[in-house]
Amino acid sequence: MSHEHHPDGRLRLLAALLVSVAAAAITSIHTLSIMLLFALLAACVVIIRRTLSLRWLLKRAGMINVFVLWIWLAVAIDWRSLAPSESGIALAVTMTLRVNVITLAVSLLLARMSGIDLARAIVGLGLPQSLGALVALAVRSVAILVDTRARLEQTMRARAYRSRFGWRTIQVSSQLVAWLIIHALMRSERLELGLRARGLSAMHWPVRRHGHWNTLPRSEWLLLGSVGAAIAIAMMVSGGRG
Repeated sequence: MSHEHHPDGRLRLLAALLVSVAAAAITSIHTLSIMLLFALLAACVVIIRRTLSLRWLLKRAGMINVFVLWIWLAVAIDWRSLAPSESGIALAVTMTLRVNVITLAVSLLLARMSGIDLARAIVGLGLPQSLGALVALAVRSVAILVDTRARLEQTMRARAYRSRFGWRTIQVSSQLVAWLIIHALMRSERLELGLRARGLSAMHWPVRRHGHWNTLPRSEWLLLGSVGAAIAIAMMVSGGRG
């Protein structure tokens, strides 16, 4: 695992955790709505500055909201009477706001961090090194799956395969999943062998020490303070309305 120089991400991870904990603890729909509005404004600023791609953010939000759709189908409808449930709709709205707030916050704050950066930030916040290694390996494993799927789909297109509704498509899709698992396992084994050849292991590898908190740039402290201020403003505004 490479230890190239990257910016210290401890405060960004702390800000993402702050938003996640606040969104999970807050039950007011008004407060969550204001937090989502702040997150959307921040996303607009990031997109205008071309730090992140609008297409990437929309794709990420779309995948998460597919899961949210299942929440609406399972909670918002009383399937015994096939009628909308008021309590279920309120719960579904709350869950929708929470998921989207956390998704946008994590995407904006941690998008440019690699698995190693995230692991170093976790260890830098005082959490166990094994947890950081586990997160780094999880991120790496997901990246391997995505890359392997892209390679297999490119190979299928090179052989003039086109997916259609039918038994043949189901059969090829099942084979694709099987080959995806096989290739991912093979690449994971090669990664583990590479770590062992360097005298390391999957759960124990050297982590570069972080500098003192005072050495962090003011922009990172300003970002953390802005996140905390946005949460406080959202709570005060919704409290004033109540």
